[in-house]
Amino acid sequence: MDNNLYIHVLDVGQGDAMLVHQPGTCAVLIDAGPPINGHLVTGKIRELGIEALDMVIVTHPHLDHFAGLFDLMPRIPVKHFYDNGLANAKWEYFDDYVTLRNRQPYTTLSRGMNLTCGGVKLDALYPQANPDPEAGLNDTSLALLVSFGDFTLLHMGDLAGAGEKQFLELGPAPEADVIKVGHHGAIDSTSEELLQDVSPKQAMISTATQNRIGSPAEAVLERLLRHGIVIYRTDAAGDITIEVNPDGYVINTEKRSGNE
Repeated sequence: MDNNLYIHVLDVGQGDAMLVHQPGTCAVLIDAGPPINGHLVTGKIRELGIEALDMVIVTHPHLDHFAGLFDLMPRIPVKHFYDNGLANAKWEYFDDYVTLRNRQPYTTLSRGMNLTCGGVKLDALYPQANPDPEAGLNDTSLALLVSFGDFTLLHMGDLAGAGEKQFLELGPAPEADVIKVGHHGAIDSTSEELLQDVSPKQAMISTATQNRIGSPAEAVLERLLRHGIVIYRTDAAGDITIEVNPDGYVINTEKRSGNE
């Protein structure tokens, strides 16, 4: 049996989708990308022979993070659903999202809560319980620490600007081997203080070549490089896979046809 862990940062255009997979033991999807590319997430899950997802975690209710579920969830069973509990009243699709979410056991995640799936541990680092419903949706995005043996990945969701500042005010961010950069590398993300705390060796940026927020920002890329961090971008590399094994981890990339 393959006891390694595979973390797939999927190329879904301007959005986020990460599949955490310990074959035969655990499958967790963190965000599902935008509606136009949900089929890519479904296709990857089927390609890997995953018959059901143990967990789906949506970091926050923006379309580019949850709407891929409209393709996926009618086709792939989900055992448990998690999000930050906040609503997005500006989008009519949010009601459809809630309908999907409520078809299986559902839990609101907040700082201090821990999940275990096979050999994978997921710690919710942000937001605190009962976040301000008037705060920006990015400012209340979930931040998660994914651990497997000695390996750690910090998933920053769409935290940037005020949200990232509030995250850091709760205490130093944990050190991690890899960081999934917040808000697609937007200019107000990934501060000097965050990088000093986390000290990652690699950074994952999920983004499209052309997008309305101008991500990843040159200032963010320069800051990452100044810290000696190797940058992986889905718009350039396609799907990015981190294979974690007893000797460490390796990172591979793959361009797939059909990506929008």
